[in-house]
Amino acid sequence: MKILHITANMSPEWGGPTKVVTELTEALARKGIDITIFVPIEKEDIVKISQLKGVKLQFFRQGFPARWWTSYSAELARSIRQKATNFDLIHIHEIWHHANFAAYRAAKKAGKPYIITVHGALEPWCLNYKKLKKKAYTVIFQRRILNEAAMIHAITQEEAKNIRAFKVHSPVTVIPNGINLEKYQHLLLREEFEKLYPELKGKKVVLFMGRIHPVKGLNLLTRAFSYITKNQNNIQLVIVGPDSKGYKTQIKKMLKSGNIDEKTIFTGILTGSDKLAALSRADVFVVPSYSEVRSIVALEAMACSLPVIITRQCQFPEIAEAEAGIVIEPDSKQLAEALNKLLSDPKLCKKMGENGRKLVLAKFTWDKITDEMIKVYKEILSRKDGKR
Repeated sequence: MKILHITANMSPEWGGPTKVVTELTEALARKGIDITIFVPIEKEDIVKISQLKGVKLQFFRQGFPARWWTSYSAELARSIRQKATNFDLIHIHEIWHHANFAAYRAAKKAGKPYIITVHGALEPWCLNYKKLKKKAYTVIFQRRILNEAAMIHAITQEEAKNIRAFKVHSPVTVIPNGINLEKYQHLLLREEFEKLYPELKGKKVVLFMGRIHPVKGLNLLTRAFSYITKNQNNIQLVIVGPDSKGYKTQIKKMLKSGNIDEKTIFTGILTGSDKLAALSRADVFVVPSYSEVRSIVALEAMACSLPVIITRQCQFPEIAEAEAGIVIEPDSKQLAEALNKLLSDPKLCKKMGENGRKLVLAKFTWDKITDEMIKVYKEILSRKDGKR
């Protein structure tokens, strides 16, 4: 079975989709599936991307229109057209971008079935972000692309409902995101991160990881952290992740107005041992997003036995069910109450952390999830001409 994966970006700054595409394709390759990834890229990003184990990764230069149409690459479009017939199935990640459109056109011309993983792009918050452009593109292209797919892959049942609400009639399969637990088998000593940031010594650490972007709810976290510092002096907020379109400046202004800028550390993006060190040092992990589909960083935090505070909009009810953390509405006061509860109760943090790791082991490892994805691939290919 030869599968071509198409994605808009593979740089670490792209966030969750990069992590998913990387680990999913490596796990599929370990199961004997022949995997190739086509990805458009800006020249300076090539050095940021690691080669994948068992996966063929091909880069294509982005063109000038990428400023207006994400991931635009004439080279990529041309190569997919030329090589689509070499693959049994095309797996497209995310929508709205040029790579999605180019893959659709090539698949139709070659008579090849395609599956689309939406990655949360049809959630209400996301649809309202740049709303007019998305409405126009939906009418011209996007709804047709979705409705001619052999399968749409949703990550949660709630995402599947939102896909249906978008008037998508293609079959929808629900398969969760996963995690490679090998990376989290041996945590670092808490002191390792303090070597990089000595000001954390003796402090309780609230950790955020993700893009610094309006959807991630950092405005909520900033306000909540301001509330709790009035009663707790020995806490520090650590924000790990890349700035997205200058939003970091707004968050810094909020921190300064709340007199908590000196209690906050921005690390930028962390990878490898530095990222593991941050997770090892944290006391509480927060995912305050307005829209997210079963957060990858939440899985990483739970793999490291961290208690998690997460918004309901992240579509991860299993966290509350397993008592692995606290699920809240996107509200700064609720977030402050949850933070106070966990930071004042180390035993509760420890218990929730243990429950979170058990949850990941039971349900969210790539080894289990890739078996489900392979079944979907086989089911699509078993149809006559790969059609629905």
